[in-house]
Amino acid sequence: MKNITVLFILMLLLLGSPGQSSAFRCGTPQLADTNMPFRPFSATDADPGANTMPPHLPSNLTAPALPAAPALPIGTERTFFVPDFRSLQQYTVSAALRGIGNFCYIFVEEAEWNTRVTPETVASIVRAFDVATPANPQQGIYPTLTGFFGVPPDIDENGRIILLLLNIRDANHANQYTAGFFNPVDQSRGVLRAPGFRGFPIRSNEADILYIDTQPLNPNSEVAHNVIAHEFLHLIHWRHDPHEATWVDEGCAGYASFLCGYSVLEHVDAFEKTPSVSLIAWPETDADALPHYGAAFLWMLYLHEQHGGTETLTEIVRNRGTSLTGVADALALRGITQKVSDIFIQWKLANYLSDYHAVRLSLSPRRWHTSYPSGAQEGKLSNFSADYIGFEDAGGLTLGFSSNSGGTGSTAHAIEFHNTGDIHVREIKLSAGNSGSVVLPNSVTEALLVPSLQTETIKTGRDWVTQPLHYQYSAARGAHITFITAALPNPVHPRYWDILAQPSESLVGSTPTVTLMLFDSKVERPYREAQAMSRIIQDVQGIHLYRLSFLLEPEIAPESVIYQISLDSRIVDTGSLTE
Repeated sequence: MKNITVLFILMLLLLGSPGQSSAFRCGTPQLADTNMPFRPFSATDADPGANTMPPHLPSNLTAPALPAAPALPIGTERTFFVPDFRSLQQYTVSAALRGIGNFCYIFVEEAEWNTRVTPETVASIVRAFDVATPANPQQGIYPTLTGFFGVPPDIDENGRIILLLLNIRDANHANQYTAGFFNPVDQSRGVLRAPGFRGFPIRSNEADILYIDTQPLNPNSEVAHNVIAHEFLHLIHWRHDPHEATWVDEGCAGYASFLCGYSVLEHVDAFEKTPSVSLIAWPETDADALPHYGAAFLWMLYLHEQHGGTETLTEIVRNRGTSLTGVADALALRGITQKVSDIFIQWKLANYLSDYHAVRLSLSPRRWHTSYPSGAQEGKLSNFSADYIGFEDAGGLTLGFSSNSGGTGSTAHAIEFHNTGDIHVREIKLSAGNSGSVVLPNSVTEALLVPSLQTETIKTGRDWVTQPLHYQYSAARGAHITFITAALPNPVHPRYWDILAQPSESLVGSTPTVTLMLFDSKVERPYREAQAMSRIIQDVQGIHLYRLSFLLEPEIAPESVIYQISLDSRIVDTGSLTE
C-alpha cells in the first residue's frame, strides 16, 4: 500500500497541484526552542516583568482536565491559552467542540462559528484527518502519517488530536500569514518560561493541539487540510526529537504534506526565486522564510527519491540526532555511507537540472557572462548554500576557480550544455591550494559554474552556519591571455636561473607551467618536465608575477636551454635563457 501511495503522489505532483495552494508560513519555528527545554516558571526568575502574569490573563486560570474522549459531547466549551505573534504574549480564546472524529476533536473559536467555519467545514476537516487525502481516498492524514512516522504524544490521554480553528493573531508581513502552528509548550504542564515570550510566564494547555487559522486561510479549502498535515508532523516529530533543528523539522513537515498529496509548489516557487539560501540556516526574520521552506522540502524530497524513499525520512524523523548530525546518522542506519556534504553537492546540481520525478524546477543563475575575458570575479557563499554563475557562448572557455576559505571542503563543478542537446556535469579538479580550471569543449553553448564551499566536518553554532565563505572565478578563451616573459641568472648564485612570467590579466584557478628543452646540434630534446610556477608579486590591478627557479648543471650550456610556458595545456610563450 505504501508504494502504491507514493506512486500516486508522484503522478499528482507531476500533473500539477492537487488543489488550491498557498505560500503559508508555519508558526512553529517561532514557538519551538531547539536549544533549551521549556522549564517551570519560578518567581525567582531574573527577567524583568517575569514575576507577574500579563495583565490580560487572570492569575487563577488553569488548564482544565478533560474527561475521556467518549464522554466529551459536542458543544463542550473550553478556554485555550494562545500565543499572540504580534506581542509574543498569550491571550485566551473561548471555543466550543463542533466535531468529533476517530482521531480528532474540532474546537472552533466562538467568533468564527457560522461565519468562517460552518458544520460543512468541520465535516470536511474530519474526513480529511480521518478518512481520505488526495494521495489516498481510503486513508486520512492521521493514519497516513502515523503509519510512516509513528503515533503522536497523548499528554491529555484522550486518544485524539485537538484541532483548534481560530483567527490567529499574526505578525504583519506583506502577502504572508501564519496558517497554523504546533506549540511545544502544550506538551508540558503548568506555568512555564520560554525566552521567545519576552520573559513572561507561559501557560500550557496540557493537550495535543494543532492551531489552524481561519483568516485569511480559508478553512473550507484543501489548503487548510494541507496545513493540518504539516502541523501534525511537527507534533509527531516533537515526540521523537523535541530539539530538532528548524530546517529539518520544517523539511519533514513539508514532506508530510507531500505524502498526503497536498501541494508544496508555492514554497518550491519561492525557493526557485532565491536558490542561494542556506539549507541549514533558518532566518531569524520569519518574513524571509518562504524560500527556506522550499529548500528544506526539496532536500527531503531528494533524499526520498535518491537515497532510500520514505523509510529514510522515517529514520530522520525518529532519529534523536539534530540537524546535519541527525541526517547523517539516519542515512548511516539506512546503509548510506556518502557524506552529507557530498549529497548536498549532488542536490544543488540536481536542483538546477530539475533532476526530480515529482517536481519541475526552473532556476536562474545569479549572474550571466556574455563577453570574455570576464576578469577575476568575487563571490561568497553561506555554509551549505548554492550559487550558479552562467556563461553564454561558452565553447572553448577556460573556467578558473579558487577559494581562500581555509579548512573547508572546496569543490566546483561545471554544467555543460552542448549543441547536441547533451548535458554533462564535470568536476573542476582543485589543487591543495583550492584552485583549478577546466577548458570547455567547443560544442558547449552554455555553461554553469557551481561552487561548493561547505565545511566537511559537521559542526553546530550559528556563526559556523552564517559566516560567508569567499571564492574567485574567471572565464576567458586561452588566446586572450598573453604573457611577458624573461629568463635571468641569479646574481648571487649564477648557476641558478629564474624564469619570470607576467600574464595580461589576473589568473583564477590556473597556474602557468614551465617545460625546459635542450637544443643541441639542431635537435630538441626534453630537459625538465613541466613544473608549476610560483606566484610572487601582485600589482595594483591584481595581476601577479610568476617565477620558476631551477639549478642549471655545470655541463649544460645556458644558450642551449629553451623554456616553454604553458597555461591550461596551451603553450603561451617560448624563449631561450640567453635571449
